Amino acid sequence: MMLHCKNCKKKFYHPNEDNELEGKLIQCKFCNEQWLYESKTKYLENRLIELAEDLNNTESKINLRKEEFQNKINKLEEDLDNKKTELENQKIVQEKVTVFEKRLKETEKLNNEELELHEKAGKIKKEIRITSENISNHNKDIEEKTNYLENKINSYNKDKKFDDSSLNKINSEIIKNEVVDININKNFSSVNENIGDKLENKKEKKKNKFFSPNFLK
Repeated sequence: MMLHCKNCKKKFYHPNEDNELEGKLIQCKFCNEQWLYESKTKYLENRLIELAEDLNNTESKINLRKEEFQNKINKLEEDLDNKKTELENQKIVQEKVTVFEKRLKETEKLNNEELELHEKAGKIKKEIRITSENISNHNKDIEEKTNYLENKINSYNKDKKFDDSSLNKINSEIIKNEVVDININKNFSSVNENIGDKLENKKEKKKNKFFSPNFLK
């Protein structure tokens, strides 16, 4: 009968029949591989046993994979629930962001008002500084004038000491001035009298001329 080597996959002839070779050691003529010969029925039976075992293993693996997928699905569902919860929380956060945006606008308004007040305070400080400088300059001027007035007043209030010669000189000057004034007054009176006499004489001449016989000629 023809046999098929499981190792080298070649076929070779054996003189015994199938029932005679059952359970016997067979050796390949090509690769010398040895194995126990099984009949076709026994081979199929063993094959079915192997298939059943393979099927059991496959079913076990499938069940394991199912369990893994189920665990994965459970985990994904849990993640999905968490995402939905996070989405709800996100809506709340978005509402808070909207509230903060409104508050930020108010804060910007307050900030602008603060800047305006700061600028106004700076202008006032500058004006105060300039005013202080003007006051200081004016105070200096007033102080200088006050010092001048004080010195002037003090110069008037100083005691002046005169000796006899000075007093005599002053008295002589006074008498001299009085004499000059008297002479001037006398001269002025004499001049006035002369002018008066001349005016009277002139008036008399005009009067006599007016009434004279030759006036109408």
